[in-house]
Amino acid sequence: MMKKFFMSIVMVFVLLISGFAVTPQKSEAAGFEVFKYKSGYFTNYVDTKNYYEKWSNTKKIALTNGSIKSTSSAKGTYKVYIQIKKNNKGSWQTIKTITANKNGTTRFESPKFSPNDGYRFHLVNQGTKKKVTYSMSWAPMGY
Repeated sequence: MMKKFFMSIVMVFVLLISGFAVTPQKSEAAGFEVFKYKSGYFTNYVDTKNYYEKWSNTKKIALTNGSIKSTSSAKGTYKVYIQIKKNNKGSWQTIKTITANKNGTTRFESPKFSPNDGYRFHLVNQGTKKKVTYSMSWAPMGY
């Protein structure tokens, strides 16, 4: 009985000390990744909502580890334009054009842009206007 009590005390003591030993001193937003997801369908074109990343201590942002999975009864490709709006004002400017397969998975990365810029995806169906179902994921990465 005393041995179990002693072992319990030792285990609690070890857990407390190891918990303090690995406590981070400071957390930083730069370089932190969180995946974002968007899915839906379109026949002609579609614009996603305006995404806006507001990070401190970050000079540039890029969309990394991007993936677009698409299915359609038609064969071929469609275009995905990554567009930014400088300082979240004015008109949209295309910074990257991606040719995505209507059936399959396409991977992408974006060039770096300012954290003050809003961004969106503009998807345009080429050729036959049959329905394309898509599922996208990406991770905004701060530099």
